[in-house]
Amino acid sequence: MATKNEIQPKKVEQPVSKPQVKPVAKSKEADKAKKPVKSEKSGKPNKIKQWWQETIGELRKVTWPTTKQAWALTKVVLIVMAVMSLFLGLMDFIFSELLALLVSL
Repeated sequence: MATKNEIQPKKVEQPVSKPQVKPVAKSKEADKAKKPVKSEKSGKPNKIKQWWQETIGELRKVTWPTTKQAWALTKVVLIVMAVMSLFLGLMDFIFSELLALLVSL
């Protein structure tokens, strides 16, 4: 008769190889790259300067309208403002007259 060890297949464990990591030699340039550069003054001027440079950079990306397009858009805005002011003035007059009529009853 066979024993348990003979019936079950034996598991062969394979050694797990660890990845080989080469040590990185530290250089002075690597140390300099890691350290943040500090100015002699406080951090505020650098932040303001950085903000200004980013603002100028973003404004360079803007597609600016031509003079002709700018005038056309200005005319559209003025016309819409005139129409809306007439509409709101008319609605104000109508509601004030309705309110006066209701109060006089």
